[in-house]
Order: sequence, then structure tokens, then C-alpha cells
Amino acid sequence: MWKNQNQTRSNLFGASSSTGNNNAYNREQQTALLFEQQNDLRMEELASKVSALNKITVDIHNEVHGQHAILDQNANSFGEFGNSFATTMKKLNVMASQQLGKSMCWMVSAIVIVFFIVYFIISRMNST
Repeated sequence: MWKNQNQTRSNLFGASSSTGNNNAYNREQQTALLFEQQNDLRMEELASKVSALNKITVDIHNEVHGQHAILDQNANSFGEFGNSFATTMKKLNVMASQQLGKSMCWMVSAIVIVFFIVYFIISRMNST
């Protein structure tokens, strides 16, 4: 590949002929050819870096899109939980407003308190 490019560039810059061109002119051609080769190498390096950056940005885009979908699902789940909790609180208020409901609330509260007291006592006994 390089040999082909070198020959093309030599033709472009006026290849030296065996008829005796000036040494300075040949040096200028060689220098120009060397600069072109270095530019080609730098262009290949730059192209590979641009390709790598492109892959990274595509990966970042895909990751953001995936996380956005997860956040939407979480928002929907919390919304459903909020609706369910509101419905439960309305039912609890209806039950508490009735006389029998008040008695039931006191009884449930007492059972929960007794449960925590027993749990505390048992955990104290096991730790000693």
C-alpha cells in the first residue's frame, strides 16, 4: 500500500529522473514525501480515536436510554403504591369512624404494642 502511495506521490511531486536533477530539489521532494507519510499516519491515528469516541458516545446513549426506562418503571410502581396506600387509608378512616371500628383499632394497636414488648424481652434474653 505504502509503495503504491509513494510512487503516486513521487509522480505528483515530479519524480526524479536519471537525467540529473538538482540535489536540493530531490531533498525537497523527499522532505515533502516524508511529511505526507507522517500526515497519513497521523490521519489514521486520528480516525481510530474518532471511531473509539463514537463507540463510547453510542454506549453512553444506550446506557442513558436504559436507565431512563428503569426510572419510568419505578415512577409507575411508586404511583401505583401511592394509590393503593391512599385507598387503604380511606378504608381505615371509614372503619375508625364507626363505633365498632374504634374498638377494633384499639385492639389492633394493643396487639402490636404487646408484640413489640415481647420481641424486646426475647431479644434481651438471647443477648445475655
